[in-house]
Amino acid sequence: MFDLNADDGSVQKKKYKSPIPDTKLAVRPMTGNRLDSQPMQRLHLRLLDTWQREADRQAPNRRDQAIDEDMYDNIQYDPDDEQTLRDRGQMPLVFNVTATTLDWVIGSEKRSRTDFKVLPRRKQDGEPARRKSELLKYLSDVNRTPFEVSRSFEDAAKIGVGWMEDAWRGDDEGEPIYSGYESWRNMLWDSTAIKMDLEDGRFVGRNKWIDLDVACAIFRKRKSLLRRSVDEGNNLMASDAYGDFVMDQLELESQSRGESGSTSDRVTGYQRQRVRIIEMWFRMPVNAPRLSGGMFSGEIYDEFSEGHIEAVDSGEAEIIIKPMMRTYVALMTTVGLLWVSESPYRHNRWPFTPIWNKRRGRDLMPYGIIRNIRDIQRDINKRASKALHIISTSKVIMDAGAVEDLDAFTEEVARPDAVIVKNKGFELKIDADRELSQYHLEMMSRNIQMLQQVGGVTDENLGRSTNAVSGVAIQARQEQGALATAKLFDNHRFAQQVRGEKLLSIMEQYMSSEKQFRITNQRGSAEYITINDGLPDNDIVRTKADFVISEEDHRASVRQAQVAELLDLLGKLAPLAPQVVMVSLDLIVESMDIPQRDELVKRIRQVTGMSDPDAEEEDQETQDRKKAAEQQNQLSIQQVMAQLKLLVANAAKSEAQAEEIRSKIAKNNIETQRTALDAAGTVAAIPAVADVADHLLHESGFVSRTEAEEMMRAAAEQQAAQAAQMQQQAPQGQPPAANQNQIGLG
Repeated sequence: MFDLNADDGSVQKKKYKSPIPDTKLAVRPMTGNRLDSQPMQRLHLRLLDTWQREADRQAPNRRDQAIDEDMYDNIQYDPDDEQTLRDRGQMPLVFNVTATTLDWVIGSEKRSRTDFKVLPRRKQDGEPARRKSELLKYLSDVNRTPFEVSRSFEDAAKIGVGWMEDAWRGDDEGEPIYSGYESWRNMLWDSTAIKMDLEDGRFVGRNKWIDLDVACAIFRKRKSLLRRSVDEGNNLMASDAYGDFVMDQLELESQSRGESGSTSDRVTGYQRQRVRIIEMWFRMPVNAPRLSGGMFSGEIYDEFSEGHIEAVDSGEAEIIIKPMMRTYVALMTTVGLLWVSESPYRHNRWPFTPIWNKRRGRDLMPYGIIRNIRDIQRDINKRASKALHIISTSKVIMDAGAVEDLDAFTEEVARPDAVIVKNKGFELKIDADRELSQYHLEMMSRNIQMLQQVGGVTDENLGRSTNAVSGVAIQARQEQGALATAKLFDNHRFAQQVRGEKLLSIMEQYMSSEKQFRITNQRGSAEYITINDGLPDNDIVRTKADFVISEEDHRASVRQAQVAELLDLLGKLAPLAPQVVMVSLDLIVESMDIPQRDELVKRIRQVTGMSDPDAEEEDQETQDRKKAAEQQNQLSIQQVMAQLKLLVANAAKSEAQAEEIRSKIAKNNIETQRTALDAAGTVAAIPAVADVADHLLHESGFVSRTEAEEMMRAAAEQQAAQAAQMQQQAPQGQPPAANQNQIGLG
């Protein structure tokens, strides 16, 4: 690894302690300033040639991109065409329908910005991953990253590509990790790269114009080279040689204003000196030490990383030397090199991330929404200008000499209350051709509709009234508009995923000191977080995590329609299955666009007992709530078991009492049978006693079983005879009296 703190731009090698004996890095150690050596001069020429060739290759498309951007900014006429219209007396009107289409797309991104979270690779690393997620959110706040991302997204929507930079800048200016927007005009890249993150390309470069004194302060030992760069580059021809008009437009306009005498250099003798600095990130095939095995597998070995050192010492990983495409960085002017070093990032990726819109198939050149509707927009403007011109002017056909003063006649005929005096005998005909204006206006209206169809943003997306009256029709057209822009938003999400991976790697590499920071929740409450304070849960450099995008759906109107359908479904289910509504309520509210949604969902889950399906680990509050519920459940079970035991005891007692009663009955039956047998024996021995016994029983009211059965049989026969007699006495066709009473009651 090279020392990036060398203020003279020299390439100084840090001491590398390789655990593998007799191994060397691909770049040999250098001492002193070797940037003016022949190898470095050859490298400078090679990089400069690569830069210039790519600038020439992308120049035609970059000019079209600049025109697309001008279309959004109301600069929609070619200067020559605009002057021609003015010479004709036509106003170069601009009806900027394109800007409305772009504003809807740009506004959709601003309204539903992406969110993210960091997930651990191992279960025991959950707390460090949560600390990393909180630190990334803090860095996003202090760097104002959402606003910077929105600027890049605007470029992607307008001209086809936007750029974000994620880099480490040290502790000198604010936070050490920086995220910011970079203008598309300053960027060039290897246009042969196919992947969306350009990881299969050989270089990515940035052009910057800065003041000479600032450059000399940064590179103190390269002042002479910087001054020569100004002498050789401070003219328009030299600027065009290593850039293009789009890249240097602001600088060229500044120089032209100075040459025209609009500044004070003619009086004071001072002229602002500017120098072009090109920053090139390029890749070369070298042998480099990499980790194999463990959670850091594949990363370039960093001898200052505690996580890497522990992985190697524990035997979890080993260092291997193998060929790879190593990333380098060079800062240079058109005259020579200012800086060369290996990439300071162990992720070995570009610090710049593109947000693509569309790319041409034949040459992979990017273009945006405006490219497809540019011609339609121009035709709208020309139709409007022509219609206004027809309505405002008149056509005159007359003989020579019909009027005395032609200039006075021209001025008079343009008045709405004109009084025309012509010479007798001469023909003069005023033909306004007013009917032609309506055809231009009709064509203009059709062009506006066509622009919306091609651009993908319909009136339904814009909230305007249309002929679609049903909710289904409106939702279908909104869905159509959302699908037309889905590719751009999908590419945007991919870019944020790539950026997050780079930021997470930079943070794990450089944020190794103890730090306390503050984050705020949705209600604005402050939470203070500490990292790297010695506790394992707060250590963010010894573990590896993964960055994941959790994106809000940018199609807000479609999502709201889906929520309405879900609410309608729950309304139908509530009378039949209210338990289904209760267990689904938190998910429905979570999909709504309402203030303090997360807090509301949290409280609903507290009431219903549902848990967050996306939570890696339950928080302490949820664990306490579940523990209390389990304790309450155990208490309820104990109460039920106690009641069951009491019922079993009572049942056993009742069974014992019943058994005692059955024993007594059996005993009484036995005594009765014995008494009966004794009586029977006595009657058998003394027959005369039987008559006396029967008489005594009859007088006491005793009825034997046989007598009772005979009495019941006789009563039944008597009732049957009475019923038959009543049926015979009843008249023919008339039901019995009992049935008549029943019918009458009915």
